[in-house]
Order: sequence, then structure tokens, then C-alpha cells
Amino acid sequence: MSQQKVDPSVKKCLERKHFQEALDALRGASEYGRMMADQVFGEIVEAEESPDFIMKMPSRSDTLIGVEHLHTDPSGREYSNRGRRSRPPTHQSELKRVRRVQDALQEDGRRIDWDDREQVSRIVERLNKIISDDARILSESDAPRQIEDLKLSLQHHLQKTESYRNNVQNYGSHMSPRHEYGGLVFYIDMQCDYSYFTINQPGQPPRQCRQGELPVFPEIIQLIREAAEDDVRWVLISTSTLITDEMTSALLFDTTDIETSMRQQGLNPCLRFICQMHKPFDDERPFVHKGEVNGDNGIDLILNKKQLAGTRRQLQRLVKVEACKAIDAMEHNQAFIASPVVQLMINICGTYLLKCKRPGVPLKPGVMDRLLGLRKR
Repeated sequence: MSQQKVDPSVKKCLERKHFQEALDALRGASEYGRMMADQVFGEIVEAEESPDFIMKMPSRSDTLIGVEHLHTDPSGREYSNRGRRSRPPTHQSELKRVRRVQDALQEDGRRIDWDDREQVSRIVERLNKIISDDARILSESDAPRQIEDLKLSLQHHLQKTESYRNNVQNYGSHMSPRHEYGGLVFYIDMQCDYSYFTINQPGQPPRQCRQGELPVFPEIIQLIREAAEDDVRWVLISTSTLITDEMTSALLFDTTDIETSMRQQGLNPCLRFICQMHKPFDDERPFVHKGEVNGDNGIDLILNKKQLAGTRRQLQRLVKVEACKAIDAMEHNQAFIASPVVQLMINICGTYLLKCKRPGVPLKPGVMDRLLGLRKR
């Protein structure tokens, strides 16, 4: 799919607007966020490239910082296959495209003549394509892919930190009075949809993740630590919903003291225990559907027979393994997210298993079966 080129001035204007929205969200998120936003981010004096912005630092007179803008989405496509001449579309653009196709098909469906077999066949073919695209997008969207995309994106930009630093220093040397270099900020725009999962935090009832909410996975914290080794002084993360790209929150990490940054913003590392039942069990993608109109003008949709969904026993064990890990996290008062079927097991028997398991000993599926009186099948 070809992507239209965006005028550089328009692109920079949108980047600047999005960055300002992130600072506004940071100020409204916590007292720490407001204080840090006012201390670190001041007037933009240059908005070109490498880095995207050069800003004055309000808390330190005659000091400049560089701000570089990164983006990730849940499909992990932003920095995958970078050697290819044409990069695949991002998750957001794919979802928008599917939504437009769905709207067009719905409109055409209002005028369908069910006696016109050729017209019905065309509609069904379009419907099959939408269903297949929707299933593929869902199966490709997950936390590991987004984290991998973030890792690759950071690696790409960290290779340029020396250039960013030199450009900021050079700009400051020509200012009157001369401005010193104060460090780099990586601004990461992350589109998130973990609303399929339930978040469990110590001392709080489980709740569904909100659209655009980012659980702070340990891998994200580790990537921030690694960025600190390459001259990145702060990491600003804004989170937004898919499709509408509505910004929901912003977080700031001082890489010299990540723990304090998290504590001041009420953040905890969040583990994940996920059995994504909507995904093919054999790691093949995508789900493939075929369809045909039956004698009652209904549509029969058939899952590709080559696609393995896993046996009932395999799926049961996968769920039990993740549920056991979640019980162990509960014992150690760790925050985590769980997929629906894992959360169901926790809701039904989590308290009982936590009470009956051996303290400090990781729970295993076999022990879980014995404690619950389940028979092998």
C-alpha cells in the first residue's frame, strides 16, 4: 500500500502540536509531572531535524536540551524489515484503512439485492477480506511486538546521539549569551490498546485496562536504563488510543533516578500473564477465512484447516502455566496484567490457591490440579 508523502513543514507542525499536548498531559498527571515539565521543558528555539527540537531549560540559565521524537504501535511494524525499500504500513494506518472499508461495505450492504447472485458474491468476497484483515491485525497486536518495536526504534535513534549532542552544542555556541548543553530527551509516542486485558495491582480490585493505558512492563524500564548509557537524560512517554490517536497520559523518567521517577508518579513495574486464545497456536499468521453463501442466503465462514488452534489439553496447560505465574506475583505483591481466561482462573480460585500453596515456592500446574482436586484427562 502506497503512503502519501507529508509536507515537512506540516509534519513538523504536527510534531510540535503533539509534543505540546504531551507536556500538557504530563503537567496534569501528577505534581511530579508538573514540576518536572516546568523545570526541564522551556521555549523551543529550533525545530528542524537531528534532533527534532532544541529547547531552553527553565531551571538552568543559558542551557539547551535536545528533544528527539520516536513512535511505536502494537503491531511492531514501525522498525521491522528496515532493509526493505517500502516499509509496511503501521498498525494505526491499517486500522484506519479497515475501518474505511467496513464503513463502505456497510453502506453498500444497505442496497444489496439478494436475488443478484453476482452482487452477493462480490459483497461476500469483500466481507471475507475484512474478517481476515481484522483477525490478522488482532493476532499481530500484542505487548511483545510493541516492546520489540520500541527496542529497535531506540537502537536506531541511539546511534545518532552523538550527532544530536553536537548539533545542540553547535547551536548553543552561536547564541548570545553562549548556551551550554544540558542533555537529550527522547519523546516516545506510544499508541496502546491493552483493553483486552485486566490489570491487577496490590491492594486494589482488578479492573480492565483502559484504551490508551500503558502498563509499565519491566522490559520498558530496562530499555530506559540502556538509553541512559547513551547520553539520554530524560525519557518522556505519551500514550494514546488507536484509530483516534487521542492522548490519554504522559510519563517522565529521569534516567539518573528511574525508581524515584516511578514512585513520584505512582507507577509500578507491571508483569504480564497472557494466554492469547485469539492467536494461532502454531505461531503461523494470519488467520485465514474462506466463505460462501449457503442456500438460505447466510454466509458460511471457514477457518483455514491448516491453521492449528491447539488441542484442548495444550490450551488448558497454557492457561494454567500463566495462572500459576500470576498467583506467584500476587504472593509477592507485584502488579500484572492478565488475559481474560487467566483472569477468570484468578477470580475463581486465586485466593484459595494463594492460601494453600507453599510460601515462597513457585506454583506449578500439577500442584494446582492437586490443590483444586482436578483429574488428568
